[in-house]
Amino acid sequence: MLGSKAARLFFVSDLHGSSTVFNKAINAAKFYGVSTIVVGGDLTGKVLVPIVESASGYALEFQGDLIKIRKNERQKLEALEKEIRTTGAYYSIMDEKEYNEALKNPKLMDAKFVEAMRSSIDDFFQKAEERLGELGAKMYIIPGNDDYNEVAEYVAKNAGECVVPFDNKIIEVQGYSLLGYGYSNPTPWRTPREKEEKEIYADLKKLVEKVDGEKAIYVIHAPPYKTEIDKAPKLGSDMRQSVYEFQHVGSVSVRKIIEEMPPLLSLHGHVHESGGIDFVEAKNKAKVPVINPGSEYSSGVLRGVIVELEGGSLRKYVFTKG
Repeated sequence: MLGSKAARLFFVSDLHGSSTVFNKAINAAKFYGVSTIVVGGDLTGKVLVPIVESASGYALEFQGDLIKIRKNERQKLEALEKEIRTTGAYYSIMDEKEYNEALKNPKLMDAKFVEAMRSSIDDFFQKAEERLGELGAKMYIIPGNDDYNEVAEYVAKNAGECVVPFDNKIIEVQGYSLLGYGYSNPTPWRTPREKEEKEIYADLKKLVEKVDGEKAIYVIHAPPYKTEIDKAPKLGSDMRQSVYEFQHVGSVSVRKIIEEMPPLLSLHGHVHESGGIDFVEAKNKAKVPVINPGSEYSSGVLRGVIVELEGGSLRKYVFTKG
């Protein structure tokens, strides 16, 4: 029977550039005793912090505070650099002239942002190759909607022995077919990798027609619409998030694909606040488990889920946080 093999994997999503969370994701192989780690999108952070160097020292604005560090306070600067990277932000040290030029020309600042993201991904991949190689483990990765196209292309071209990109692809893992798709439906923030619902449906249909649902695991960044895993704080006209009201923000097309061509399991991210599990009823009456581990990357916390599959179904799942 297809999909009858036993399999165990660790799924995480929305790491958003946090160096601490990156390290924890890699170390999860040894900590949880898993040989397969799957990362479901949004690898990179959202903020670049310019550190302006002058003759007297360094100045920067971080988390609403203006910070000044003297030249002889190198340890203080290094500690702050580490803190910036833990939250998922990046930093770039530049002199005053370079900084003023970048302020006038957004393309220069954007180039520094992309450079910082690539450097972060490089470091992540190198550590993963070293540590996972020793364990015989592998990490399968897709970018998400927040990842720049340049980053997504860079990830796709930098596969290794242990780090395997699979966006818009299907790969065989432990007797199952992992289907990867990192785009999201439109958001109010107009992030780099968004598509209209009809495009998402067309893309996914081409992919799912190539797999057998009995052994298929969908890894789709955006969660299915109107589930317990796609609820985000409601936005006001000023783009501020409500503390009390939530709304469904998932993809209609993702839900439709699951209903029409159900997998045995579907893994998602994107909505950080809605970690958990729900079930989507397919047209053949199958109840497909859909899972979102949630994300607390800015606090350096890795949220994930260990799933065990056997006999063509989800046998066990355990949410993790650490």
